[in-house]
Amino acid sequence: MRLYQSSKGQWVGTQRDAQKNFPRDWREVDVPTSKTELIEWLNLHEVGASRERAVGQEIVTSAPHPDKLNPEAYSWVQWAYETLKRGNKSEAEGMLFKGLTYQKELSNG
Repeated sequence: MRLYQSSKGQWVGTQRDAQKNFPRDWREVDVPTSKTELIEWLNLHEVGASRERAVGQEIVTSAPHPDKLNPEAYSWVQWAYETLKRGNKSEAEGMLFKGLTYQKELSNG
């Protein structure tokens, strides 16, 4: 699978988006296709997030390890990934937020 990165570190999921958003200022990057390796790779390269991102009023500095996700939260994250692959970034962000919020609620008891 491929993602596209601008020289400023911004990422998009399609070559068309790269051409549209970063004219002549992007590179193609091969990424792993297994879910576990992909999640680790995305976290390592901080794709789609800055090191610290505001979620509500709280600062989240890292995502939970995929092996520690609740199955229902994992299903939201997986659905978000599939939606992102289809190019619907805003819907994918909403799903990811739901999954991580659900995981946080379970972790807090």
